[in-house]
Amino acid sequence: MRIGFDARTVRFRGGIGTYTHNLLREFGEAGVEVVVFCQDREKQGIPQADSFTLVSVDIDVLAWGGRGTLRSLIKEAGVDLLHAPTPWAPTPVPVPLVTTVHDVAPFLYPEVLSPVLRYRYRRQFIRTVQEARRIITVSQVLQSALHLYTRVDPAKVRVIHNGVSSRFEPIVDEKVRSSVRRRHGLPECYALWAGDFRREKNLTFLVQGWARLSRRLADLPPLVMAGEKLGEYQKVRNEVRKLGIEDKVLFPGFIPGDDLPAVYSAACVFVFPSLYEGFGLPPLEAMACGTPCVVSNSSSLPEVTGSAALLFNPTSLDSFEECVARVLTDPDLRENLRQQGLQRAAQFRWSRSARETLQVYRDVLEEANRS
Repeated sequence: MRIGFDARTVRFRGGIGTYTHNLLREFGEAGVEVVVFCQDREKQGIPQADSFTLVSVDIDVLAWGGRGTLRSLIKEAGVDLLHAPTPWAPTPVPVPLVTTVHDVAPFLYPEVLSPVLRYRYRRQFIRTVQEARRIITVSQVLQSALHLYTRVDPAKVRVIHNGVSSRFEPIVDEKVRSSVRRRHGLPECYALWAGDFRREKNLTFLVQGWARLSRRLADLPPLVMAGEKLGEYQKVRNEVRKLGIEDKVLFPGFIPGDDLPAVYSAACVFVFPSLYEGFGLPPLEAMACGTPCVVSNSSSLPEVTGSAALLFNPTSLDSFEECVARVLTDPDLRENLRQQGLQRAAQFRWSRSARETLQVYRDVLEEANRS
C-alpha cells in the first residue's frame, strides 16, 4: 500500500495543520509507505521517516490553478490512493480519493468569506465529497451536518476522532511555568481561552461574561485570550475597551506549540464559548494538562468533552457566569473536573486515529480492486 498524502496543509495553524502533522508522524513511526506532496518551504514541518518520499508541489492549496500539475505528480509517483485532508483536492483525482472534513463553518457563516472564495469553496467542497471513495469526519455531529449540506451517501462517511499530542501533559515544574509566563507576559493566576479570533468562537460573548463576573467576584483572575491577532481580534479588543475591563483581559498573541502545555497547566480554568466546532481540540489539550474546563454545550463539544467539562449555554450569559463562578469558587469541583479531564483526554490518541485511518485506506483499496 503506497499512500499519497497532500500535506500542503501542514503549515496551517490550528486543526488542519495539527491533523496533518500528527497523522504523518504516526504513519512514519509505523513504517507506512507515504508519498508526501508538500511545498518546499514547508518540508521542515514534515515528520522525518525512512518510509516517506517527499515530492515538491510549490502550489498553494488555495491557488486558482495547479490541479493539473498535482494530478501529473500523483500519476508519476505511482500511489495507490490520495488522502486530501481538506476539500481542496485536485479533482478529478487519477487514483481513489479519501478526504477529511474538519468543519462546515463556511456553510454556517458564509459572510466570513469573500463572494468569490465562498463560491469556489462550496463548488470544490461538493466536487471533493462526491468524488471521494471515503470521507472522514472528526465528529458524529459533523457527520450529520455533512449530510445536511451535501446529501452525501452516509455509507461513504467514517467518523475518526482527532487525538491529543503526548506533549500535552501537566507541567508541574514551577520554574518551567514561570519562565513561560514571563515570556508571554502572563500573571501567576489567570483564566485562559485559546484559538482563532473568528465569529463562531463567540468571543464578544466571552468578554461580556467576564465583565459580569468582574462585578460578581472581587478576586476574579484576568482572562488571557491567546491567539494570533487576526480576524475579529480588533472587534473583541474594542468590546473590552467599551466594557472598561482592560485590566481584566490580556492578549498575548499566538502561543507557540512548545509553550502551550505550560500555559494550559498554569491556568486556573479554561473557557471555551464556541457556537460551532467541527471537533474542538483546545479543551482536550487543556484537559490533558490538568486544567478544569468550562465549555459550551454546542455542536461537537459535548461529544468530545463528555462529562469531564462543565457545560453552559453559549447564548446565555447567566449560564456562563454561573458555571465559571462555580469553578472559581469551589476547589472540590475544580479537582473533580481536573481528574475527569485527564481521564477523558487519555481516550483521544493520534495513534488510534492513524490506525483507524489506515483501515479506511485498506477498505478503499479492497473496494477498488473488486470494481
